[in-house]
Amino acid sequence: MSIAKTSRIRRVQWIATGFLTVGGIVNYLDRSALSIANQPISHEIGLSPIEMGLLLSAFSWFYSFSQLPIGVLLDRLGARLMLGAGMLLWSAAQLTAGFVHSFSAFVTCRALLGLGEAPQFPAGAKVVSEWFNIRERGLPIGIFVGSSCLGPCIAPPLLTVLMLGFGWRAMFMIMGLLGIIVAVSWYVTYRNRSEVPLSPEERGHLADGEA
Repeated sequence: MSIAKTSRIRRVQWIATGFLTVGGIVNYLDRSALSIANQPISHEIGLSPIEMGLLLSAFSWFYSFSQLPIGVLLDRLGARLMLGAGMLLWSAAQLTAGFVHSFSAFVTCRALLGLGEAPQFPAGAKVVSEWFNIRERGLPIGIFVGSSCLGPCIAPPLLTVLMLGFGWRAMFMIMGLLGIIVAVSWYVTYRNRSEVPLSPEERGHLADGEA
């Protein structure tokens, strides 16, 4: 017989899912910004096609190779700190990209963007495993993973409007500031399960059905 879910658990679950989804959308908007603005950036900074190719791939290299150490740190430090720090790092890198004037500086920003974005989806999986009963994890995972499709869908029109309206530098700055707001809000609002004094009923609900 399943144990009833308390209103506090339900509130934590959907606040966490909402933040993960918003964070995922911002994640994909930020990584898409260079692709949207590559022509004016290449023209203004004077990048060759080879340099632009290296710049576009810098994010992926650092994002990929950060996954394993990020997973270890998530287990030790928790999703609250790791995702908050990651969002703050990638948003600061995105904001700083609006000020760069050289290839090397832009590569550094893109590398830090990849490093900062690496915790997003591992942290989301950890949050769901901590705050959702084993029988109800499919829906929140589906919602926040859906941000990886929604973000790229809205990136071209949204970022193009920002770029044409304010310039590519302002586009990077606006997105960086948005990410910083989300990062601070996440850290202030979310708590790891180990940081919350749960009642026996709440612990029973979360553990119900596990071997």
